[in-house]
Amino acid sequence: MTVAPVPGQVPRSTGSAAAHTRLARWAVGLSAVFGVAVVATIITFAVGYAVGGQSAIEDNWVAWLGLALALAGLLASLAAFGLAIVAKIRRERWTLLWAPLCAFPAFVAFLVLGEAFWWE
Repeated sequence: MTVAPVPGQVPRSTGSAAAHTRLARWAVGLSAVFGVAVVATIITFAVGYAVGGQSAIEDNWVAWLGLALALAGLLASLAAFGLAIVAKIRRERWTLLWAPLCAFPAFVAFLVLGEAFWWE
């Protein structure tokens, strides 16, 4: 028995998924940079706290390193957010694009709430 395609319908592709646009790949890549910066900041403070306790976290080098990593993460997530918005406007359908769309607002909310309630 042979199988013929149904007239008027497009056959389902059996190959690899369609390639994503360069804009979407950049947005997801910058979102990954944001994730690495956040993890590096957490590791920096965790190692500082493990080595010297509370007084080690208050040292200038730990604070400056944490600030630099947090700023790099903020800038990367902002750029990824903008690129992801443009990619969504251009009708890019990639599930990973939700990572940069959620990362920047979540990071800003964390910084605002952290400054308001946790840090002095």
